Order: sequence, then C-alpha cells, then structure tokens
Amino acid sequence: MTDDDLETIGLRPAVVDGVRRDDDFEVLWRGLPIGRILKQPDNAHWWWGCNVYGQPATPGDRGPAINFKDCQVRFKLAWARIRPTLTEEAIAIAMQHAETLQPTQPGATEQAAQERLQVLENNRAAQRHRVLKSGSIEFNGGVIDCLVRNISETGAALEVASPLGIPETFNLVISGDSSRRCQIAWRRDKRIGVAFT
Repeated sequence: MTDDDLETIGLRPAVVDGVRRDDDFEVLWRGLPIGRILKQPDNAHWWWGCNVYGQPATPGDRGPAINFKDCQVRFKLAWARIRPTLTEEAIAIAMQHAETLQPTQPGATEQAAQERLQVLENNRAAQRHRVLKSGSIEFNGGVIDCLVRNISETGAALEVASPLGIPETFNLVISGDSSRRCQIAWRRDKRIGVAFT
C-alpha cells in the first residue's frame, strides 16, 4: 500500500434502517468513518460534516453547500486542516470505537460492505504536481536536507534520509522558492507528508 492509498478518502452510500439512501454518503479514510455528505431532504442544498471520534468539533468542520461537488471541496479543505492534527493514538482510539458500533438493522453491515466505495473526487484539497527539487527542513536552529517529490498549494511529500528527529512543525525552504511553515501529516519510511499552515 502506498502513501497515497493510505491517504485516500472514499465515499460509500449510506444505509439507514437497512435501506440504501440516494444522495447520502458516508466518508471513509482507512476504513474509518470521518464524516458524511448528503442532500438535505426536500431541499436543493447539500450538507457536509467532517469529524473523527474523540476529537473536539470546531466551527469549520461542517456546514451547508450548494451541490455535491461543493460538498466535496469543503470537506477536503476541512480534512486537510484536521488530518495533520491526528496522532496515531487518536486514530487507534477512533478505529476501536468504529469497530464497536453495531448496525441497528440485521443485514445493514453486509449491505453497506457490498456497496462500492468510490474515491472522493481529487481527495486532495489542491492539485498535486510531481517535482524533484532540493529543500531543507529548518527548526530550532537545525537543518535537515530533503527532496520535494510532489507539491500542491496545501502541502507536499518530502524524501528524507530518516524521518527520525524531525519535529511535528517546521519551516520548509525549497530552492528557488520562499519558506513555508509545515505540519507533518504522515511519516512512512524515508518519506513524510506535510500540510502547509
């Protein structure tokens, strides 16, 4: 499984009282429910909510949208803000909680599992561009060299000799570019993903 696979957000049609609902989707990340996107009953507008069990809600975590595409964009922006704040412990607690949830109707789990999971359209908040630029991670007077493998308006993937010792927040300086404040979103072997703050 690649880093991109681990960060993919999927949509699954919601099943309520054993019935699949049109224009109503559970949002999943690593199999963990992280929110909902749905069309409001008897209304042309849509609604979205982004939340992880055990995490405090903030005003920007939910709201109305004008259509399905607008919901996805708003959801992605909220997730880009929330995802870097999740620790592995918080993710494990949310996963444990999700496993304890039982369906209210017999067969609801099987029906939901059979529904095809679709990838949230362009699940990144901004389009990613593959690059190969040298950069440096700067923090508390220390500097670590890195390679920028891809970049967007909201974040980047960096290749480093080792992710050990790199703090959760730092300044990223890309050659030929300005410095950007970053927060780590994920760490995998010799690669880290960062969100620009």
